[in-house]
Amino acid sequence: MKRIVLISVAMLASGVVCGQVLQEGSSYTIGARYHHEFVLDGFVRVREWDLHGDKMKLKDLGMTSYSALQLNVEKRLKRGRSLALVYDRYFMTGKATFDRNIIYNGTIVNGRNGIDVSPSRYFRFSTIFTAPLVSRAHFDLQYTVGLVVDHITFYVDGEVDPSSPKDEVLEGFGKQAFPYPVIGLKGRVHLKENSHICWRTSGTYIPTFKSFYKEGGNVYLQYSNFEADVNYSRTISKFKVSLGANLRYMYLFQESHEDTNVINTITAGPYIGMTYRF
Repeated sequence: MKRIVLISVAMLASGVVCGQVLQEGSSYTIGARYHHEFVLDGFVRVREWDLHGDKMKLKDLGMTSYSALQLNVEKRLKRGRSLALVYDRYFMTGKATFDRNIIYNGTIVNGRNGIDVSPSRYFRFSTIFTAPLVSRAHFDLQYTVGLVVDHITFYVDGEVDPSSPKDEVLEGFGKQAFPYPVIGLKGRVHLKENSHICWRTSGTYIPTFKSFYKEGGNVYLQYSNFEADVNYSRTISKFKVSLGANLRYMYLFQESHEDTNVINTITAGPYIGMTYRF
C-alpha cells in the first residue's frame, strides 16, 4: 500500500507544479489509440537465489506480435502548454516448445510440454507536461517532460517439473515499480486546412541505483526506454483521427541478493487513434 501511495504522489507531482498555469475554462481532450506491435527483439531472465535462470528471447517464447491499447486525457493550459495522463495496456501473447527444461524464477518448467506467456500483464502509466519551443506559420516544435511507470507481471506458464524447488511460473516486476523521469520532443507540420504530419520522440536512461525496496536485501534498479512515432492526422469538428507507426524500446533491471530480474522489449508497428476535444 505504501508503494502505491508513493508512486501515485510522484505521478501527480508534475500536475501540482503545473497547476499554477491552469487557465479558467481551458479545454480537455480525451483519446484512444489501438496499436499492433511487432516484436523486433528482446528477452527475459529471472534469477532466484542459486538458480540463475535462462535468458529467453521473446521470439523464442513465441512472441511475434501483440496488440496494445492507449487511453489518455489532456488538460490544456495557458501559453500553449498541456498536461496529460496516459494509460497503456500491452496484451502480450506467445506459445512455444523447447527441447529442454526452462529455469525461470527458481522454478523448473518442462519446456517439452509447451510454454505460454499469454497470462502476462503489462501496464504503463505516464504523466506528461508539454510546452512550446518554436511556433511558425506551418511548423510547431514542443518539448515534453514527465514521469513513467512500467508495471509488468511476466509469465512463463507451463508444467512444473517434479524436481523443481518451486512452482511459481511468474515474476512480478511490478513489485519494484518506480516512477522514472522522461523527456522528449514533439513536432507538427501543417499541411492543408485541418491536416498535419506529426512526429514525437522521447526517452530516458537511469543508471543502476539503490532503491528503497527490500527483497532479500537492498534492491538495485536500472531503467531505460525510447519511443518514436510519426503520424498523419486530420481534424473534423471536435474530433481528430490519426494514422501512424511507432517504435518502442524498454529495458528494466532489478537486482538484490535474492533476485536478478531483467526484461527487455523492442517492438514496432502501426496504430490508429482518435481524440475528442471539449
